[in-house]
Amino acid sequence: MADYAFRSYEERQKIQEMVEAGLSAKDIAASLGISPSAVYAELRRGRDGTRLPDKRLGYNAELAQLSVQQGLERRGRRTAGGMTSRTY
Repeated sequence: MADYAFRSYEERQKIQEMVEAGLSAKDIAASLGISPSAVYAELRRGRDGTRLPDKRLGYNAELAQLSVQQGLERRGRRTAGGMTSRTY
């Protein structure tokens, strides 16, 4: 899968399982065939504020999915003047 593509919810669940199992971001990237930077971005997106037993920040696949869906909904939203929020 290309790194620029969106992760599916199933991929996010796999990432969550791997994080809970104690795998590093580099190990997760290698097993999913994506770059470590894509995994780090995904871990930031799904940060839920909890700590794992090894003191790493927790990851929640549902929270990450919600974040992506909200971002997609905000894209190109119309403003009061009838123009999109993007400037060209």
